[in-house]
Amino acid sequence: MAIMIWNQSYSVGVQELDEQHKSLIRMINEMHYAMNNDKGQEAISSIVEQMFDYMELHFTTEEGYMQQYGYLGLQAHQRQHEEFRVKARDLRERVNAGEFVLSFEIVQFLSDWLQSHIMVTDKKYTSLFAEKGLS
Repeated sequence: MAIMIWNQSYSVGVQELDEQHKSLIRMINEMHYAMNNDKGQEAISSIVEQMFDYMELHFTTEEGYMQQYGYLGLQAHQRQHEEFRVKARDLRERVNAGEFVLSFEIVQFLSDWLQSHIMVTDKKYTSLFAEKGLS
């Protein structure tokens, strides 16, 4: 059972970015499902690698649009992306070193990112992108 379901309140009005954001929800649900089926530790490596795939694709795409359309909050946004990268690298290093990483820690990290970054920070660029005709 999914703990998080995509709805329009998550939308930033750009289909490409929304599809990328949906991948976060899939990761959260995948990790949650694994935890509920006593397979959390088995799923962690896969989820961490998916985070890296998401991070590289999404941050490049989003920051590219911000540069293209002259988004004034670009530098602050990039700093938040870097914070995500740092946390993701830390999780990857811990997993690769054989450290025990809590499944809940990953679900919480991704959920917090969705709620604080996408629902707040990303929403700040929606009007600019809409004004420029990006959808």
